[in-house]
Amino acid sequence: MQEEKTTRRLAAIMFTDIVGYTALMHGDEAIATAARARHRAVFKQQHEEHHGEIVQYYGDGTLSVFQSAVEAAKCAVAIQRSLREDPPVPLRIGLHMGDILFDSTEVYGDGVNTASRIQSLGVAGAVLVSAKMNDELRNQPDLPTVSAGHYALKNIAQPMEVFAIASAGLVVPRGIELQGGQPRTERTVAVLPFVNMSASAENEYFSDGITEEIINALAKLNTLKVTSRTSSFYFKGKNIPIKQIGRDLNVATILEGSVRLSGDTVRITAQLIKAEQDFHCWSETWDRKLSNIFAVQDEISLAIAEKLREQFGHFPIQEHLVEKQTDSIDAYGYFLKAQFHANKWNPADANTAIALYQKAVSLDPGHTASYLGMAHCYVFLATSGAMPPSEAWAKGRQSADEALRLAPRSADAHHLLAHQAFFEASDYGEAMRHARQALDLEPNHVEAHRFMCFLHCMAGDTAQARPHMEEVLRLDPLSQSTIFHHAYFHYMAQDFDAALERLDRCLAENRMNFPAHYIKCNCLLMMGRRDEVIGYFATMPAELVLPANRLGLTGLAHALSGRTEQAMACFQELLPYTEGSAGYGAQYYVFLMRANTGDKDKAFEWVRYALDNSISVCNFADPLVNALKDDPRYAAFHKEIYLADGPHPLAEEDPEPLDTEAADRLALRLLRHMREQKPYLEPGLSLRSLADQLAVSPNELSRSLDEVIGRNFKDFVDGYRAGAFGKPLLQ
Repeated sequence: MQEEKTTRRLAAIMFTDIVGYTALMHGDEAIATAARARHRAVFKQQHEEHHGEIVQYYGDGTLSVFQSAVEAAKCAVAIQRSLREDPPVPLRIGLHMGDILFDSTEVYGDGVNTASRIQSLGVAGAVLVSAKMNDELRNQPDLPTVSAGHYALKNIAQPMEVFAIASAGLVVPRGIELQGGQPRTERTVAVLPFVNMSASAENEYFSDGITEEIINALAKLNTLKVTSRTSSFYFKGKNIPIKQIGRDLNVATILEGSVRLSGDTVRITAQLIKAEQDFHCWSETWDRKLSNIFAVQDEISLAIAEKLREQFGHFPIQEHLVEKQTDSIDAYGYFLKAQFHANKWNPADANTAIALYQKAVSLDPGHTASYLGMAHCYVFLATSGAMPPSEAWAKGRQSADEALRLAPRSADAHHLLAHQAFFEASDYGEAMRHARQALDLEPNHVEAHRFMCFLHCMAGDTAQARPHMEEVLRLDPLSQSTIFHHAYFHYMAQDFDAALERLDRCLAENRMNFPAHYIKCNCLLMMGRRDEVIGYFATMPAELVLPANRLGLTGLAHALSGRTEQAMACFQELLPYTEGSAGYGAQYYVFLMRANTGDKDKAFEWVRYALDNSISVCNFADPLVNALKDDPRYAAFHKEIYLADGPHPLAEEDPEPLDTEAADRLALRLLRHMREQKPYLEPGLSLRSLADQLAVSPNELSRSLDEVIGRNFKDFVDGYRAGAFGKPLLQ
């Protein structure tokens, strides 16, 4: 008997499924059968028109393949448009471009599994596609797509970005609507930039500063997820509906407000909005003296936290979220102006910010926040090349050390020292120690998560990097820094298609993104597109082209293509650039070229030399070093460089164990108080005022409500109010 031949090929894979078919069969078998028949008839007709190959019908679903991604997408759109007409058939469709194994009886493989998982996410009337499929549709104006977010799919190793085709007549779901999506928790908030209502537009620095201070205060609540400043300020000055902002940031609540500064007084208004419903659930106005600015920031932050807790259930809240920074209002004013300039992220404004921070500390030498601000500016100037690195790192380290001396528990100071250890001292272990310390002190510190993800990626440990990347995507989804780091994560995970897509997004927004250009070249090399790398430097902004990098990448392109003579010519030209203190980049490309031309001994000799002379080899785990990774020497050096010390999962809050007897007694007191005193009839009743009536802390009362009675404050009180003229809902 002749054995059947199995072949592998690249194909566009389509899965379809009727939503709710099982329930429909139980309810009305005739209607369900008619829906399935209509689905199959349309499916067959459109596959004939679009040259699809039907592999299998199964119950209410189908599997088919196409040679063309475009034809598959057009077929899916045509099917949905037809089935949304009367009588409608609620169908979801998933598409993926990938390898399949094919024999005479069936199709199988990872590509089939991926398409199936994408289909299972969907909603009726939508066509969802993978990132690889999306890449194939880029130049098809009649097949526009939008991102629906990232999802961990069953039996798929890496979280995947999923896109929805946005052609006319199709449903375009948001991530929150997808079947397998992680619904946003209610304990999420974004603070939009407070509007400057002052007479002078120059006071915008003050309203921006107040916004940033409130963001920082709320971020101290470990169980509350607060969108970072970068993503919140993305919406500054834009007229976008609250519901849309909530979906874009994946938050349940939005805080917006205004600031009016007049002489020595300030008026701050704030309102909390449930994003999906666009429902204003709380608002308040504060009129205060400027001398009490820290107290009012604390008051606002606590009020917001308490309202979120009342609405959505228990989480602990500290007594204070904002500490008084300084007794000098003038110093604080200079600080806010400095922050305004620092957040523009260009060399001129960074230097202006440093001068303003220095004015602040001249008035108050103990102003920790100004030292931190200066350190951030020096890190930017060092890494952007706008200041000699040795000078910038030295000044940055001095500022960070002073901040840590003044505030030993400053997460920001530890994050800055992590950068210092890595980029200046090439000390991976010290960088990791400081980054972990920052997250231990402030679990929502988005920059510390970003840097921790980077450090794990540098070591090639994308499994440890992934949860930090997910936190960054949740806390700061819209910033270019996030898009770049997500690209780098995918590059180090050797998912080069996903990396390239995000790098192109970075460069579309900012052609001057230096690291994005060079990581893109690395991607192209790993994808076999080596000739593109050789011609790439003619397309880059001239000021970003470093001769050593150009020679190194061009030489690698020739080496990986087997063009030994051209590779060696680049190698010889590269060697002079390895001399001196600025020669690290050239040295590393020499190392890579030796690794990829079979000269392993020389490659490892350089690693030894680098370690003995404090030269950084932290990107030793780069995919371009793959040629060395099966050599026993590689594992030994990897351990020495990265000080492998096992996994370190993200820290989670470890609350004090509940005293069940005390909680039960408090619950009984609460129920008796509600029955006898009827505090729910008070219009302004809050969790804090009810706690005062019971002579307990708000944290105690909130936790008892959550863990004994099983309700948040709002639902608990509304139950009594609903029964105010009859029997209460709770006895």
